[in-house]
Amino acid sequence: MSTDITPNPEPSEPVEPVEPVEPVEPTGSADPTDPDTAPETAPEAAGDAVAAPKPDRKRAWQVGAALLLTLVTGAATAVAVTLPDRTDLPGLATPNDGRYTFPELTLPPLPAGASAPAEYKIKTHAADLRGLLLPLPKGAVGTGPSAAPSAAGSASPSASPSASESASASGSASASAPASLPPVAGRWMPCDLDMMLAKDESYGQWLISDACRGAAAQGWTTKDGTRTELRLIHFGSQDEASRFFGSVSLMPATKDIENSHTDVDGKYAVALGQVNVRLSDAEAGGVATGRLGWVQCGDVVALVQMTNPHGVPSQAFHQVVLLQSSLLA
Repeated sequence: MSTDITPNPEPSEPVEPVEPVEPVEPTGSADPTDPDTAPETAPEAAGDAVAAPKPDRKRAWQVGAALLLTLVTGAATAVAVTLPDRTDLPGLATPNDGRYTFPELTLPPLPAGASAPAEYKIKTHAADLRGLLLPLPKGAVGTGPSAAPSAAGSASPSASPSASESASASGSASASAPASLPPVAGRWMPCDLDMMLAKDESYGQWLISDACRGAAAQGWTTKDGTRTELRLIHFGSQDEASRFFGSVSLMPATKDIENSHTDVDGKYAVALGQVNVRLSDAEAGGVATGRLGWVQCGDVVALVQMTNPHGVPSQAFHQVVLLQSSLLA
């Protein structure tokens, strides 16, 4: 028999029923710009909002200054490199191989009505022969005939017939020539053995048989002791110059070179014409102490002689032969 007694709950008060609320129909679409109709939005949490970083003006100035410094430094470096010659810059200078530095080469003016040799099939030269010689290179000292160049009107007796013939052929060019002519590199010389540096008198007959019309000379000595002698010999035609070249280019000795032989292995560039080069038998350290070159271009034959007891630089000789031939071309 159970002894558990459960008390009876007290009667609760009756709960009145709640009347249902009728839904309100929307009268129109809500206008987000109208504060009365715009839906309320919950404000964002303060912790979720991320503030935009403020620009670092100091950092921007530093970057701008660095870029400006780089541009200025680059421009200054470019100017410093391009203004001076390459050989004057430290570390870029090339070793001197013996070649010379010549001033800008210019051709003498032509007489009135005359044309350049390149325009003639027979390659005749009408310009002042002295002006067709190479000028002195930088640092060289004029020697021999070039030490005291003559004035325009002080031609030698042997050269004066050539000058007068040129003037008459050009229709009295001297009358129409300007009062002052540009200076010329060389000077007139007589057509004789001394002019062609020959020791053997038999070679002098070719000056007579081939009718030398005039000769001009130039010479200099450089700091290394190399002495250069240039001669230009003018003839009446290309055939006469060619015959003279074929004879004297085999001349074995000169006043400064005791004995020589033909340079069969060398290759020498010329602007126009033909060339023959001879080397002295005497050498210094395996280098010839004398080099002799003959160049024929049209009606002119050029002689290039270079001597040095310590040896003549090969590059310098090649340079002089090429440049001298270019003035005749």
